[in-house]
Amino acid sequence: MKKIFSKPLTIGRFSISVVYNEILLLYRGENKIILKKISVCSKSAAKAAIWVCACVVCLALFFVVKPIIPAGAPSAEGKAETDDEVKHRILSARDTEYSDPVENVRKIEIKTHRVKQGETISKIARMYGVSMETICGSNNLNSFDLVAVGSVLKIPAKDGIVYQVKKNEQLASVAKRFRVSVEKIVAANDIRNVDFIQPEQYLFIPDVKPQNLVRGFIWPTLQKHAVTSGYGWRNHPIFNEVHFHKGLDIYCNYGWVRAAKFGKVTYTGWLGGYGRTVIISHPGGWKTLYGHLSRISVRNGQYVKQGQFIAKGGNTGNSTGPHLHFEIIGNGDYKNPRKLIK
Repeated sequence: MKKIFSKPLTIGRFSISVVYNEILLLYRGENKIILKKISVCSKSAAKAAIWVCACVVCLALFFVVKPIIPAGAPSAEGKAETDDEVKHRILSARDTEYSDPVENVRKIEIKTHRVKQGETISKIARMYGVSMETICGSNNLNSFDLVAVGSVLKIPAKDGIVYQVKKNEQLASVAKRFRVSVEKIVAANDIRNVDFIQPEQYLFIPDVKPQNLVRGFIWPTLQKHAVTSGYGWRNHPIFNEVHFHKGLDIYCNYGWVRAAKFGKVTYTGWLGGYGRTVIISHPGGWKTLYGHLSRISVRNGQYVKQGQFIAKGGNTGNSTGPHLHFEIIGNGDYKNPRKLIK
């Protein structure tokens, strides 16, 4: 009788073949080989049966074998994982998910420094390896420029703020005020009891920079109080008509203009008769406007600290000479800057 042979169909570790009226199922395991024979009555039945068996094996591989293969193990074909498979497995693992860094914060030493003749804040900052903001914020200084000879400064060993605890103040409220975790303050100051801190005790607040040197607004130019036109009614210098001047015209030539208070830059560009203009929005519903500028050095959306240089004075727009037009607006109402500037 003529024998019927078929080329083996291999699926993973399974092989299926036909010898006359028998279907041979072969599984090659790690430690043993399993052979099963299925008898059929005809050639056509054998062919049909082989496809049925193939489908059964595929389903078994998908639903049974695949889930029990551990990550990193050889595939069903006995091959090692590909680079992409390894990468995908690593990227999908919980161990590779992002987590905040665990900082090794130790107690920060706070030194004192008595200001000598000829010393400036920038020189003292370089001497101790900290920023001028750290020195000003830690000692309630109102200027980056001046510090009195003989003044005793508190200077921490790294950037941050030295803060003196007020009466009845709790550590949690201090942390909330500076938006720093209680754990960081405890570690940086070696505090043993978080529920008990002494009034007038000095604490180092890590990772904090003062946004404002003073609570109010500072003078926006380096030239102090050189006002050429004040706030209020006046004759317009160009159109020769009476109008209400909503700000101050400050003589500064083409010198630097600085932010009067911490805030977010919400407008930069040309603004009609104001020429090149910067508008900064501040917390609490306040805004400041800087007009007639010759150069703008900040961009929309940028946050600026109090005293940061934002532009240079100029003669753009309706102007009779280089100067700064400066306005302060509080909740939509124009204010006299002289009454608000420190």
